[in-house]
Amino acid sequence: MLQGLTILTQPIIFMQLTINGVAMGMIYALMAMGLILLIRAIGVMNFAQGELLMLGAFITWGLTYQVKLPLPLMIPAAMLCFALVGVIFMFLVYWPLRNNSYPTATVISTMGAAMAIREIATITWGSLPLVAAPLVKGVLRVGNMRIVQYQYLLTIVIGAILIFLVFMLFEKLYAGRIMQAAAQDKYAAELLGIPTILTTAATYIIVVTLASVGGFMIAPVFLVNVTLGSLQLRAFAGVVTGGFGSVKGAILGSLIIGLVESYSSAFTTTYKDAVVFLVLIVVLLFRPQGIFGELIADKA
Repeated sequence: MLQGLTILTQPIIFMQLTINGVAMGMIYALMAMGLILLIRAIGVMNFAQGELLMLGAFITWGLTYQVKLPLPLMIPAAMLCFALVGVIFMFLVYWPLRNNSYPTATVISTMGAAMAIREIATITWGSLPLVAAPLVKGVLRVGNMRIVQYQYLLTIVIGAILIFLVFMLFEKLYAGRIMQAAAQDKYAAELLGIPTILTTAATYIIVVTLASVGGFMIAPVFLVNVTLGSLQLRAFAGVVTGGFGSVKGAILGSLIIGLVESYSSAFTTTYKDAVVFLVLIVVLLFRPQGIFGELIADKA
């Protein structure tokens, strides 16, 4: 314990842990945003969010190392693949069950989808971890001290840009307002001529793209393998910690989870997951609505 506190008081190491924690928090935030958007727009908790992140990592790896597309071509090709996955996911997992009398049918279908995606990835790319080169090679240094890999800084920048774009879509653009109107009252939206099937598909495309880009960014750090889906648990923790139902709360909660996970590595690497979920339990005990549950409750 004292050794961990000593480590955290060293400015360089504290900076390293902070940047790493924010980078991982951004990955969790991208998944958490997708979870909240689906809950608000569709009313479905998606338990396949982690597998969508994993699939994004595999797709970008395949386009890079199997199809051998250069980065300027790989990125738009990956975006098209993400959109296609989003539409397929919607029509296979949600659409056939949208009017089911059993309320949790769609939730259970996402659990089945998670297992199916994991098996498809294993059959397609194998069970061995695959190595992905960093998008930006090199390490930020201060004098002779290594601070952080540039890949972590790029992850923070890309995550911040995506979060900003999603907020701009729902706050400023007419298309985002149409999506929100369709989510709040689908019957009234259809009477006004708003095609709810398109707004639902657009929501799924955004959700899958957010998770898949997170997989693309994290692949060089964690390798590309089916275990990436387990990161979904941290995203759930971020949603609950920040305030269930709030997009902003989910983002801030995810950043908190990322920082707690990173700082806890100064004390233990074996039980840092336990530390993360211990924090979650404490939050649930003393503030069940989440840290920002009442403070931030606005629409996405």
